[in-house]
Amino acid sequence: MGAQSPLAELARCISVDLEVSPKTEHIHSFAGVRPDTGESFVFPSSGVGFQGALAELDALAKGADIVVGHNFIEFDMRHLQAANPGLRLLQMPVVDTLWLNPLAFPRNPYHHLVKHYQEGQLITGRKNDPEQDARIALEVFGDQQKSLLEAPSDLLAAWHWLTGSQPGSGFDLVFRSVRGSPRPSDGEAREAIFSRVDGVCCRTHARQAADSAGKHGWSLAYALAWL
Repeated sequence: MGAQSPLAELARCISVDLEVSPKTEHIHSFAGVRPDTGESFVFPSSGVGFQGALAELDALAKGADIVVGHNFIEFDMRHLQAANPGLRLLQMPVVDTLWLNPLAFPRNPYHHLVKHYQEGQLITGRKNDPEQDARIALEVFGDQQKSLLEAPSDLLAAWHWLTGSQPGSGFDLVFRSVRGSPRPSDGEAREAIFSRVDGVCCRTHARQAADSAGKHGWSLAYALAWL
C-alpha cells in the first residue's frame, strides 16, 4: 500500500472495523484507519459519546475514495446503518476483503483475519482490537491487489464484468485499477468467460451461466477462480 504500488490510488481509503456484542448486537467499540494520511480514530475515546464518535469516524472518511473492511458488507454496514443511517461513509464505494479472498487466493480462500496480536493468548480470553483488525484488513487488501495483478488478463476481465456491475462500486474500482481499463462490454466479457472454460466444462452450460450473471455474478466469478 506504499507510494511505489501500481495501485497506489486505492490506498486513499478508510479501513473500518466494528466490535459488536453477540447478545445485544450493540456496537461497543470501533476504529477507522487512513493509510494515506496516517490518521486513525478509536472508540471508546475519553470525552466522546457514541454518536459523537460516529461523527468523528465519518469525518475521518472525508477525502477517501473507498471503504475497506473484512465482512463489512454483510456485518459492519448493517450495524452502522442501524446506529446512524445518515453517515456519509455509508454512501461510499465499499471493498469487502472477505468477498475478494476466493478470487485472489482460490487455493486458500481464508475467511477470517489472521490476528497475530492474539498469538500466545487464549482466544476466548482475549478481546478483539478493532484498530489492529482494521490495519490487518488493509494488509489483506494489499496482498489481494498483488495477487490479482498476477492473474491472467481474460480472467480479470471476466471477474471485472461479473463483480463490478455497478459502475463506481468498490469492486469496479479495484478491477479498474488492476486492469487499467473500464469494465468490459458484455461481448468482451462473454468471450473472456468462454476462453476460461474452453476444454474444461460444457460451453452450453457456460453460456447459460453467463446469461444469468446478473443474479449469480459472484458465484460464477468464484467458479472461474476455482477452475
